[in-house]
Amino acid sequence: MSEKLVNFRMDEDTYQKLKMQALKERTKVKVLMSELIDDYLKKHIDGNPQFTIEQFNDPDFVACPAFYRDGIIWERYISKANDDEKQKLKNQIILLDNKLSKYL
Repeated sequence: MSEKLVNFRMDEDTYQKLKMQALKERTKVKVLMSELIDDYLKKHIDGNPQFTIEQFNDPDFVACPAFYRDGIIWERYISKANDDEKQKLKNQIILLDNKLSKYL
């Protein structure tokens, strides 16, 4: 994996505290920052900038997890869905299964 140099400004006192914490943990600031960024992306990657907050008020609007998200995310989505949403999801899965079986 290639790396990209990224610069940003941080309060000197905060940076020194971060650097000392990294030393205590026998790691580098780079590693700590990378872990924080990875964690942030895991939590927020589903956010889609194409959706506006107003769309979520539209009763016809449908948003679901990204197709290739893991089973835990899908389980969480399905467990919170109402019966109508679950039926729509099931119908879509059947449609995709029928389409896919033509190519397998």
